[in-house]
Amino acid sequence: MSEIASRRLYYLAAVAMVAIVLISAIALVRPSTIQTIGQNATPKTIQVTGTATLSAPPDQAVLVLAVQTQAASAAQAAANNAATMTNVFASLSNLGINKNSIETVSYTLSLVYDQTNSSKVIGYTVRNAIQVTLNDFSLVGEALDSAVSAGVNEVQGIMFTLSNTALATLQKQALGQALQNADGQARATASNLGVSIVGPISVSPGYSFQPNSLTFSAAAQPTPIQPGTLQVTVTVQVTYQFA
Repeated sequence: MSEIASRRLYYLAAVAMVAIVLISAIALVRPSTIQTIGQNATPKTIQVTGTATLSAPPDQAVLVLAVQTQAASAAQAAANNAATMTNVFASLSNLGINKNSIETVSYTLSLVYDQTNSSKVIGYTVRNAIQVTLNDFSLVGEALDSAVSAGVNEVQGIMFTLSNTALATLQKQALGQALQNADGQARATASNLGVSIVGPISVSPGYSFQPNSLTFSAAAQPTPIQPGTLQVTVTVQVTYQFA
């Protein structure tokens, strides 16, 4: 065999050895690459919405009442307003309503202008609004009528609502039912698709609550009050992972 032929065989053998080494290396590295991709892959998910609505009677009534007075001077308008509001507080106290249940929600002093000359100030108006919170609904009508008789000349209305404690309790119960509703939907969907639920990976709850509000004019007869029923609705969006 010539020297040139021998060299060619040597080179071919060397190339073959390199190819074998490369193929072996690829075979060893490939399984770990596939595993890494699997670990970083986005999980397969099902998203469902669960809802629950619970009803309960209100346990609080909130009255918003105001006294508005007008006088030629700001001091006189404020003094008249204070005197009238003192009578209102006394009338509510006579019904057994604690002063801690009454709070001022707004106090404003505004100018009164001449209707024929918009630049001429002819007086001042003071408006003092209070909020009365009652847990005894039997006092609602009496409190309203008594306050009007004492000088309240603006009744914004009555709001029947839930105390913070009662609302939190009802929302917690509704949340549990909404989650059960969502879980049932997810498992039913997974069953129909022939897959298995792994578990929830995110939950987004939403709460809805609207107090009952009444607006009316005071009448000569005692004002009848019907508080009605309140509803709390909870909606949850839950994302489940499945396999």
